[in-house]
Amino acid sequence: MSSPSGSSTRRYLKGEQTRDQILQTAKRLFTQKGYHNTSIYDLFEDARITKGAFYHHWRTKEDLALTILDEIRNSYTQHYYPVLEQEMKAREKIETTLRKIEELHRNKDWSYCKLLATWSSELSPDQDELGRTVHEIRTRWLAFWELLLHQAQEQGDLRKDIAPRDLSFVVTSAICGVYLMDKSEDESTIHGAMETLRKLLLT
Repeated sequence: MSSPSGSSTRRYLKGEQTRDQILQTAKRLFTQKGYHNTSIYDLFEDARITKGAFYHHWRTKEDLALTILDEIRNSYTQHYYPVLEQEMKAREKIETTLRKIEELHRNKDWSYCKLLATWSSELSPDQDELGRTVHEIRTRWLAFWELLLHQAQEQGDLRKDIAPRDLSFVVTSAICGVYLMDKSEDESTIHGAMETLRKLLLT
């Protein structure tokens, strides 16, 4: 007979597996259909779970979306923002960031850029906690680019007649637009877009 501790461990692992299954399904559906057009019943059906399994982990669809936004925030913090602390010229930081976007895009399990682009176009900042959180993440992404672009201007690698704040909006909008427009998920599309953006920005 299995020990209680062994049984508890198996239940815990099964619960974590189910939670991860729901998260992966939710990220895919939210990216494909948007937040509002994805119902909680779509999640039940696509993830092949019961209502009880879902409500064991989250109270609402919004709670689930907020969990995903935490993942997005943490992933951007891990993969993008540390470049600001690296000892290199700003143009190299910009090139490194664009290469990282390409690299992460090749990982089919990493959908955060496209998901953030989808939700940014769909959710307004005044739309409850979900909209506010999307806006906060997008604002930090804009501030990251504004700082990089300002540094590049100061170092003579970027024209100075455009305000970094305005240019950061154009850059982040271009990146989001590529993800929203690319339905083929062809790696060459992202590569071509990032290479074009690099050439447009840097002298």
